[in-house]
Amino acid sequence: MVLQTLPWYWRVVHRIQGAVNTQPEQYLATGAIGLAFLITTWIVYLGGRPLKRRFSTEGVEIARSLTVMVVALAYAALVVVVWEAVGDVQFALLRFAETLTPGTNTAVNIFVAFITLLATYTLTRVTKRVIRHWSTTGRISAHQRELAHHAVQLTLFFIAIIFIFILFQRNPRDLFLGAGALGIVIGFAARKTLSDVLAGLVILIGRPFEAGDWIAVGEREGIVTEITIFNTQVRTFNEEHVLIPNDSVTNRELINYSKTNRLRLITEVGVDYDADVATAASIATEAMKTCDAVVDTPKPDVVLESFADSAVVLQLRYWIDSPTIQRKLSAQNEVINAVKNAFESEGIKIPYPQRELMGREEA
Repeated sequence: MVLQTLPWYWRVVHRIQGAVNTQPEQYLATGAIGLAFLITTWIVYLGGRPLKRRFSTEGVEIARSLTVMVVALAYAALVVVVWEAVGDVQFALLRFAETLTPGTNTAVNIFVAFITLLATYTLTRVTKRVIRHWSTTGRISAHQRELAHHAVQLTLFFIAIIFIFILFQRNPRDLFLGAGALGIVIGFAARKTLSDVLAGLVILIGRPFEAGDWIAVGEREGIVTEITIFNTQVRTFNEEHVLIPNDSVTNRELINYSKTNRLRLITEVGVDYDADVATAASIATEAMKTCDAVVDTPKPDVVLESFADSAVVLQLRYWIDSPTIQRKLSAQNEVINAVKNAFESEGIKIPYPQRELMGREEA
């Protein structure tokens, strides 16, 4: 009668324990449970294959993992029942729950610490908007905006962490001691990330370029759109948004085309060996002077560069002011059209690649 008054799951527990009440039977039942778990897991993984044809692979993997976890817990519960260790497991779970449950003061402190971090994050968002507003009004540049935002963000979070240490009655000096020890560990584990952070600080303070500048880093060339502690974002002229780690930026040769008020461009052209090279250079110089995109000072000039296979190569050198990629491409197009038309009108040939075949008599 007492058994009938118990909940159904306890009645199941008593029946299982009554069926395997000797140690050999318990070993046998444990082996059977382990084998059943392996078979069930194999069936679950086989059943996931046809589901992947109808549903997403990620969704099926998540469902399969959760199913295996639930099955493992169920079979673990059976093992606990078979070995009559339900009371011990309950006691261990209660002790574990007690260690996780904070006292009243601790719970209040945790809540206050959470509110402090949330308020600090909200305040950094507000200060970021204020700084952005100042940059749009012309009071500070885009580069100064990024530097000010990161400085304010680090300062506010540092103050918040100090407050949380005091809230939990910890000496703030422990923070620096722990940070020193932790910094050594993190320094070895995340050398690349720390290198990017240090390089980011160098870029933000040293200002080799700013947001909006036209730069070239390695094979990448474009406009800087954002500078963060970890990377520099560049929008290429193919509208590709490239994230370049700051460490890669400082370790490479960097060209900033926006740091100068003018830029010299070089275009090469070949003239026929039968042409008068001096006349061709003079005609090319006068043609460049007629181009609107080419500035008058410094004057454009021509340098005889080399003897190529089929032509004498002339180096057309000319300048543009307030350099941008649009001005550069416009000047190149204008110069090439002007020089080509001038050569055609004067009868100066720009030769195709040629090969001269010669034969000799056999000895």
